[in-house]
Amino acid sequence: MIVHGSMRYTPSGRKRKTNAWRKAKTPEFVAQSIKPIQKIDEIPSSKTTSYKPMKDTSYMVEASKNFTIAPAYNKGAYQVIPKGDIKWIGK
Repeated sequence: MIVHGSMRYTPSGRKRKTNAWRKAKTPEFVAQSIKPIQKIDEIPSSKTTSYKPMKDTSYMVEASKNFTIAPAYNKGAYQVIPKGDIKWIGK
């Protein structure tokens, strides 16, 4: 099939980019250098102990005894309600 027309324009009439006929350059191959792996003993900032004491959360348990969680007026969202207002949940 022989197509007559300009190479600078597409068959629809749009102007083509001029670099459309150039072949992309391939980058040259460069081998990566391998770095030696450091051992944990050689890293000065690493922690060598595995024991960590647990935080004291007993105050949270005592404070949460004064509240309950319930849906807000049957809307799907939950709210924190004090013990004195439990009879009004959902009304």
